[in-house]
Amino acid sequence: MTEIPFGLGAILFVGGYLGLLLVLGYLAKRRRVSDSLDEFYLAGRSLGGFVLFLTLYATQYSGNSLLGYPGEAYRLGFAWLMSVGFMMAIVVVYLIFAPRLYRISRRYRYVTPGDYIKHRFGSPSLTLWSNFLFVAVMVNYLLAQLMAMGHVVAGLSANLMPYWMGVVILTLVIIIYETLGGMRAVAWTDCIQGVMLLVGLVGLLVAIVPGPQRLEVTTQWLLEHQPQKAMVPSWEMCRTWLSTLLLIGLSASVYPQAIQRIYAARSVGALKRSLSLMAFMPLVTMSVVLLVGILAIPQFADLRGVEADQVMPLLLREWAQQSYWVYAMAVLVITGILAAIMSTADSALLTLSSILAKDVLGTTVLRNLDEVRLTQVGKLLSWVVMVAVALVALVPRITLWGLTELKMEILAQLSPLFLLGLTWRRFTAGPALLGIVVGTGLAMGLTLSGHGRVWGIHAGVLGMGVNYLLCLVATSLRQTPSPLPTTQSHISSTVSRA
Repeated sequence: MTEIPFGLGAILFVGGYLGLLLVLGYLAKRRRVSDSLDEFYLAGRSLGGFVLFLTLYATQYSGNSLLGYPGEAYRLGFAWLMSVGFMMAIVVVYLIFAPRLYRISRRYRYVTPGDYIKHRFGSPSLTLWSNFLFVAVMVNYLLAQLMAMGHVVAGLSANLMPYWMGVVILTLVIIIYETLGGMRAVAWTDCIQGVMLLVGLVGLLVAIVPGPQRLEVTTQWLLEHQPQKAMVPSWEMCRTWLSTLLLIGLSASVYPQAIQRIYAARSVGALKRSLSLMAFMPLVTMSVVLLVGILAIPQFADLRGVEADQVMPLLLREWAQQSYWVYAMAVLVITGILAAIMSTADSALLTLSSILAKDVLGTTVLRNLDEVRLTQVGKLLSWVVMVAVALVALVPRITLWGLTELKMEILAQLSPLFLLGLTWRRFTAGPALLGIVVGTGLAMGLTLSGHGRVWGIHAGVLGMGVNYLLCLVATSLRQTPSPLPTTQSHISSTVSRA
């Protein structure tokens, strides 16, 4: 009989956490004052600073960062230090536009990112194209989380619970509590996950790196066996650093689920406090993630492709044998990883269902439905989407970091709508649509033709550069701004005052 790596205690702890999620979903349902879109998808716009901080933290640090990033550190070595910088870049971009977006969203009662785009630019074509890209990104994001759940369960159970079983069981738990409690249930679970993950990661960092000797031994091994992972990065790698910083910083800050969390803040002060706390999280989280990937290289020197995404659970299984303290921290991190993945998956699912129900069906075949019925449609869509994506996740064919890059390259093309749209009154729908179409076409064309990077620069960054250039040039060439729709005139004047 195969031994369970973490013993019965870990199974009971994880099982208790999953049961708690279902209870929180039920309690969040009881707290809802109505079945409106505002209440279900934004928790009645009542999230305070600390809760908002934890739910933003859970959104940014997902299965990609806790499994895919150690896997990428395993592949690249010390060059993956750039991950700290690009996670900080996300917060910098937030601070540029988030307070302005919050003030406008409060005034005009936005629910989805599409509400802002439709109101700001007054263009059905731009709104439709943007929603299409948002849906593509969210499906990709959800797929990455379901794959991560399968990897964690398989790695931590020594395949006693195979990959497919982890995907199916955790998917079922997510869909139940998410459709019960909506954004409020998601925010509450994020709070628990955030605390567990922070305590576990800090405790694990203290336990596994008690001094510089361990890192010195690992570095010496790398110099002898895989020197490319310990050397000063090449000029091409430095270009990739800068490219990744721009790609992640400008893309992750306009995640649709992050935009909805901005809408859900209780006040602009709560939003600014949460972002101030977020600024410190890359130093804590990414430092541990980087070290995990590097320390795994000598111990698992022959992992290839998607196998490298399991270095975190593989190392946790080994470290848990060292002492009771490390065992306790490992169990916390295990549960925190599962919670982070599940919290990110439910956030992506919630946002995806809101876009499909309100912005797609609610403006076409279901335009006559009231908010209560649209909320019910959104819940049904959550089940349909989750089942479809879970079926795809059962047969993984790409690494988690590969999925991350793909979605960021698409999402980057939407960043001008927020950065320029909230800071430049003259910026209108025509230049915005031109930039998005050309930028997306260039990025996807290069990627599909096998040129995902050109001179070390991501295809998505090249597309985004052309996108911004076209937006700036096309807007500047207008001698006088074209007449704006009434709603756009209102919001443009609001932007200028914000």
